[in-house]
Amino acid sequence: MNTYTFEEILARDGKLIYKTKGHSMRPMLHQNRDLVIIEPKTGRLRRFDVALYKHNGKYILHRVIKVNAEDYVFRGDNNYFTEPGIADSDIIGVLTGFVRKGKQHSADEKLYRFLVRLRAFFYPVRAAAVKAKRFLKKLLKKGK
Repeated sequence: MNTYTFEEILARDGKLIYKTKGHSMRPMLHQNRDLVIIEPKTGRLRRFDVALYKHNGKYILHRVIKVNAEDYVFRGDNNYFTEPGIADSDIIGVLTGFVRKGKQHSADEKLYRFLVRLRAFFYPVRAAAVKAKRFLKKLLKKGK
């Protein structure tokens, strides 16, 4: 049986479609439910683009949160840590759309872009809530 890498499929078909795995892109993308459509990158990525890249031998699909002159900083929508230093050469493709419940959506849809920006705006609040929750759990464990 032939197995192809994502890079080979993109080069051959000009598009890569697959079901997501993991929870790092929730709530925008759900594991084993949503299909993502990845196409070759053309030019530099923009803030809030979602890219497929390879890091330490693993394929990762995360969002650009900062564009630097030489590289990017990425973070999963459901993560609270960043991945700095991702170079253009690490990037395999960019999310151009997704399929949810049988309906195809473009990554350029106004509602999608609005929701992405809204989630990014509230990131500091979400991150603080997660830290507070972890702190309270530690306190409660010590009190037992």
